[in-house]
Amino acid sequence: EIVVVNAEAKSDAQNRTLPGRIKVPASMIKSMPSLLGEVDVLKTLQILPGIQAGNEGTSGLIVRGGSPDQSLILLDGVPVYNASHAFGLFSIFNADAVHNVEVLKGGFPASYGGRLSSVVDVHMKEGDKYKIHGEGGIGLIFSKVTLEGPLKKGKSSFLLSGRRTYADLILRPILKASAEATKLYTYFTDVIGKMNFPLGEKDRIYFSFYTGEDKFKTIEEYRSIN
Repeated sequence: EIVVVNAEAKSDAQNRTLPGRIKVPASMIKSMPSLLGEVDVLKTLQILPGIQAGNEGTSGLIVRGGSPDQSLILLDGVPVYNASHAFGLFSIFNADAVHNVEVLKGGFPASYGGRLSSVVDVHMKEGDKYKIHGEGGIGLIFSKVTLEGPLKKGKSSFLLSGRRTYADLILRPILKASAEATKLYTYFTDVIGKMNFPLGEKDRIYFSFYTGEDKFKTIEEYRSIN
């Protein structure tokens, strides 16, 4: 007599498929239509089911009726409180440095507490552990460059990415030529970096950083009256 016993293996609750979870790879982000030739991570998410844009042309997210401030945006697990530049026209994430984006539209774990609508977790690339290489571009709005490579070949790696808009450099000579005009100088910058080191066969430690700024300046100049 043969006795067959069937049983289900215990599964880790954190690895189970969650309803409303979508993973967006970098290849999909770069293949989407872009504004003035520049791919935007958050605008790519606006084409997904259940997600809408805030104001037209901005990077705010309205997920299942929630407001943009009800979405938790993370960069490698760290909350980002202002994820846009130029009054919401562009997000702070350089698509060249992004590995994938994970979106949870509902039913997310309590560890993501603090928001009601959704969670957007942006994961940066870890960097190539075997060779140094990079990519960059010059666009209508800003220029960008990304460099990655090994710190110790086959063991640890780094990623460094930066971009800057040069609208102020283009507009400055035009505005200076006007004797009576409102002088407007505005630009933004982003710098993202990441390093990872092995601690053992299955453990690694990561260091990520981001810095960015928006500059907005107006100077009123009036023609002198003789």
